[in-house]
Amino acid sequence: MTATTTTTIRGVSIFSRQRTRTADVFDMALSPEGVVIRRPGRADQRMAWDRVSEWELEEGPGCVVLTLRGGGSVTPLMVKGWSLDDLEAVMREATAGTTGPADVPVPEAVVAGPDVGSPTGRSAPALAARRRCFTWRAIVTVVLLGALAAAVAVVLLQSAGIINWGFLGPTA
Repeated sequence: MTATTTTTIRGVSIFSRQRTRTADVFDMALSPEGVVIRRPGRADQRMAWDRVSEWELEEGPGCVVLTLRGGGSVTPLMVKGWSLDDLEAVMREATAGTTGPADVPVPEAVVAGPDVGSPTGRSAPALAARRRCFTWRAIVTVVLLGALAAAVAVVLLQSAGIINWGFLGPTA
């Protein structure tokens, strides 16, 4: 017997790391048939589970990020007011009841949430991915800031008359 319940999550928005973006807040209904997006004043948008090849949960800043992958697209959704465990249970219940042709796989779950053995409360794959991202960004930022500081120092020293470019030879 499959579950036939529908769970509606209110106040969902597209997750973006940019702060300038205005949040498009909508309701999302999860059921064994798929996902329904409900926006005020618009027709419902429906997506069957056969279009989702994988879903992933990760704790974000003050929210849980639900990432839906399928057909070459990735949609990160920000769900506020839910715990990772509660949203995982709802997603597993909704996708467990999927029925379809034998060649259509049930969406695979990837949960990158709290790990009991992790002192920070994050799973090892999530931490490794985040470290790689921050390490790369930190190195680029330090190099660019160093180059900017050196350029400003050279300009200031030249304008103060401490640096004389005459050793380079005649200038036009």
